[in-house]
Amino acid sequence: MLIREVRPSDFEDIVATFFSFFPEAEADPSFGLVLYRQKPSMEDERNWFSRVMNDTQEGNRIMTVAEVDSHVIGWCDVRRVVPKSHADHRGEFGICVKKEFRGQGVGEALMRDILEKCRGRFEVIELGVFTNNQRAKKLYEKFGFKKYGTREHSVKRGGSYFAEDLMYLKL
Repeated sequence: MLIREVRPSDFEDIVATFFSFFPEAEADPSFGLVLYRQKPSMEDERNWFSRVMNDTQEGNRIMTVAEVDSHVIGWCDVRRVVPKSHADHRGEFGICVKKEFRGQGVGEALMRDILEKCRGRFEVIELGVFTNNQRAKKLYEKFGFKKYGTREHSVKRGGSYFAEDLMYLKL
């Protein structure tokens, strides 16, 4: 497995992986990612990816990917909360890994790499994690994230509400 910075050529793998999360969330409403109610169009995804690449070039986002056999199997990013503001020292953390690669250390490798890249660029990293996602919370705690609150009824999916634990890491 190779951990590296995102490239424009990663678009198709990233979108295919992202689209694979929709059936997972439909099968299991407690699936730990916040998704759109409907799968976005390819044009929406191109626009999103263009913003990601621009944010990266402007220093407002760091994004790394995990690659196996020349294909992206997961990614991790930290996005500046409000660029050019009094809150620009804060970064919002996100991570996802293809289902068949979970539990194999991919998330841990991505986190180790991105947190190292964040040092000197961000002071605080924040995230929200479904309260029932024990595996993810354990990983975040391993890297020093601390819970500071809970957002009740944060996500409504499949007729059920899910709370998120709010966590932060001071770098």
